[in-house]
Amino acid sequence: MSVDISVELPQVSMNSEVLPKSLDAIVLPTTLPPIVLVAFTRPEFVIQVLDALSKQTLRPDRIIAYLDGPRHEQDAIKVQACVDLLETFSTEIPVEIRRRTENLGCDRNTLEALTEVSTQHEWFIHLEDDVIPNPNFFDRMVRLLAAYKPHPQVFSISAYANFPDELDAQIPSDFMASNRVFSLGFAVWSDRWQSLDLLAAAQNYNPFISFDQIPANLQTKYTIVNQFYIEKNNKTDWVITLTLAALAKNYVHIIPKRSFVNNIGCGHPDAKTYRDGVPDWINQRYSPDTQPNILPATLEPLSGNQRSLTGRELIRHLRDAGVWLDTSTAVSLGQRYASWRDRAVIGAFWVERLPRLLRRWRSGLTM
Repeated sequence: MSVDISVELPQVSMNSEVLPKSLDAIVLPTTLPPIVLVAFTRPEFVIQVLDALSKQTLRPDRIIAYLDGPRHEQDAIKVQACVDLLETFSTEIPVEIRRRTENLGCDRNTLEALTEVSTQHEWFIHLEDDVIPNPNFFDRMVRLLAAYKPHPQVFSISAYANFPDELDAQIPSDFMASNRVFSLGFAVWSDRWQSLDLLAAAQNYNPFISFDQIPANLQTKYTIVNQFYIEKNNKTDWVITLTLAALAKNYVHIIPKRSFVNNIGCGHPDAKTYRDGVPDWINQRYSPDTQPNILPATLEPLSGNQRSLTGRELIRHLRDAGVWLDTSTAVSLGQRYASWRDRAVIGAFWVERLPRLLRRWRSGLTM
């Protein structure tokens, strides 16, 4: 059944007096959001996600599972194994299985899944098949959705914590506002999801045109690097696209100080990224029993996150990440940063990485 969801988002005050203060004080809604589980060829992970959902302190009353179509015969066997697990589990929690007849790829499959669910439900909680929630996950996510429903500048809620180490001591509550979207266990209201209209956007949509035009601060500097590699290698990543689209609309996201989801997918042969194994930083803030409660007093991201980077700071980050600059990008950054010191560092960096640029040009790759 479809529901009528407006995408007009009224502006409301950020006055701390009207903001919720704790999750324990939030009354659970009468209609719970569905869990939207996106899976493909990893039944050994799916079974762990389902086991974790069965142990929630507050159980979801429905799961909507999307399975992408197989690329070849071996995929078909693994997809069917996932379907078998979901069908068996549906005796515990009802599962609606939606199978693709063709292979859409991770990005398109996820965007279509979340957009379809947004036409049928007021809100929803998304899990990937390699994201294991701790027992308090569903209760906390439902209460977060209820708490921030009256605050339309909040785009999403996440159960995953990732921020620069130097900010740890500056976070006075169990959650904070962020410029970045974290998709490892996240929830969103359908009207806000639809406001971005990502299905209609071109591949690798970037409202800032190119990676070097993205506003650079402590958090967005990571997105800048991700977008750089997407542009140079003609790849797709729905989370980066979502992050940039939300950033352009001045949305914020509520993220925890400690993760209450655990990622187990890195190193798997079918992993899209981090195929060499689990990087130390991915789950460094995970707590298997955390039950976060205290909410931030403001919807403004931490001042340290918001401070614009100087040209020298940005170039230092790009150098550490293995990025290079083509001539037009170097000129663009030089115009953006007026300081002669910044311009000197940008120029020196362009010269330093010029051999890599030339090698790519000779091999016919994007500059």
